Amino acid sequence: RIMKINRFREPGLSADYIDIHYREYNERIRRIVALAGKEPMLLGKLEGEQVFLKPEEVYYFEAVDRKCFACLEEQVFQVEQGIQAVAEKYSELGFIRISKSIVVNIYRVRKIKADVNMKMQLVLDNGEKVILNRSYKNDFLQFIRERRNEHATH
Repeated sequence: RIMKINRFREPGLSADYIDIHYREYNERIRRIVALAGKEPMLLGKLEGEQVFLKPEEVYYFEAVDRKCFACLEEQVFQVEQGIQAVAEKYSELGFIRISKSIVVNIYRVRKIKADVNMKMQLVLDNGEKVILNRSYKNDFLQFIRERRNEHATH
């Protein structure tokens, strides 16, 4: 069932807030409450320094030599979690696995182009290209459809 969402811009508010009205408290409502109630932060390491990153700044995560990296617009940070852990933890924020070693932020994908061997090339907002392997293609396209349906109700 499509959820109705009302958004109101009120410049005079002293703080932002969200009211959630529901008939039954279910998994979808629980995820919305969890997502709205916290600002997830990610700890990244660059040249020995620990830096807090916002997941929405991340274009994609990539696993290389058993290490996981968060790739931002122009910088790359090593993160503690493995590739599977980031795929699960940040899926609610629009991250999905597109290959054995890459989890992409769909909100940073600008274009999707056909590539050789039934693969697809994703062009990101910063111009970088990543490959969507064919074994992950159906899950990726389903993920996109679900997000498009959620946004169509706004």
